[in-house]
Amino acid sequence: QVTVLLLALTLLITPFYIRRLTKRLTDPLTGLSRTTKVIASAKEPGEMKLPVPAQPTEVTELATNFNELLSLLDERQQQQKLFVMNAAHELRTPIATIRSHAQLIERHGEAHPEIVGKSVKYITEESRQMQQLIDELLQLSRADRLALDLTEMNLSESLQTIMQKLTGTISQEVKADIADDVHVIGNESALEQIISNLVTNAAKYSPADSQIDVTLNVSAGAPVIAVKDQGSGISDEDKQHIFERFYRSADVRGTVFGTGLGLAIATQMAKLTNCVLTVADNQPHGTIFTLTFPTK
Repeated sequence: QVTVLLLALTLLITPFYIRRLTKRLTDPLTGLSRTTKVIASAKEPGEMKLPVPAQPTEVTELATNFNELLSLLDERQQQQKLFVMNAAHELRTPIATIRSHAQLIERHGEAHPEIVGKSVKYITEESRQMQQLIDELLQLSRADRLALDLTEMNLSESLQTIMQKLTGTISQEVKADIADDVHVIGNESALEQIISNLVTNAAKYSPADSQIDVTLNVSAGAPVIAVKDQGSGISDEDKQHIFERFYRSADVRGTVFGTGLGLAIATQMAKLTNCVLTVADNQPHGTIFTLTFPTK
């Protein structure tokens, strides 16, 4: 009789318990599903967040992870907006200059032929700047979605070859001090892009009669390439931003030719090859860019 009574009570109570347990599990999921649909239809989904229920633990973790994904999405969207805005700004200036000089030639070229040569020179310089900007934008776009093949390479020989190619392309004297027989896992094409950008950048901001030093050493088991210049240096405030896309300090913008993408490309290539690119002051003046490879 007792057994029958307990069985009867169990059969009566079990449906209510199952219903309560099911409701406890499905209600948070239903709420998440409803909010997800709202987020999916929003114009700025990255700015919205899912409600995080206190329990059950699995649903809490799911909502937290999804919110982290939304935050990352919002960050990427903001970066994309800034990138497009900066690209449009950088292209607007040379286009306006080219149009103004073309109109000047069109209106006054026949009556004042002396202005034609000067205007054509400006148009050529601005179009060259536009071409460089577009080329670097394409490089950066490819680098963002690129997956490099990393193989073992003789870093000493590769760096020596790169320096030979750069010799004579800049006005400064370039001195290379390269340790022998240093091997790494890397990509020669990416290495050439990084070193070319660093050396060209050093030449751009250094006096023509100064010296640029490129060294390769092994420190604490990690191969390190350093590019040292004797230029005016970089302020501590600018050091925090120089690897950002399109960033150029106020004192060089408009006075030194450039797009603000060279270091961004070098940084992206360094990440793709598992390297770290850093900047520091050179003494008594100038800048040191350091490319550190991972230890084996």
